[in-house]
Amino acid sequence: MWEVYKHTLQMVEGDFGLALPFDVNGTDITANDVLRFTFKDKLNGETLLTKEYTDIQENSAQLMLTEEESALFRVGDYVYSLDWYQDGVFMVNLIKCAAFKVVEKA
Repeated sequence: MWEVYKHTLQMVEGDFGLALPFDVNGTDITANDVLRFTFKDKLNGETLLTKEYTDIQENSAQLMLTEEESALFRVGDYVYSLDWYQDGVFMVNLIKCAAFKVVEKA
């Protein structure tokens, strides 16, 4: 289960296959653009997972982890960023550095 507070994301350990819809506001994302989530173990740390989204429709997409991707994240605190690329060129960092928390199952 995803929980969101501002840019902080939280999920329960082992969850996968649940879609977290997100919208990009303030600009127009085209079908040729790429939105890239990068998850790291800490600020300036090791990249654990990169997820890229293309063919964005109406500035919306859905973040979803597979079972294998979810297994990369044990209970703990991580960070993530969201970048926008257009025609392979970095445009802007939409989310610079935000918290990603994984909590224990009950």
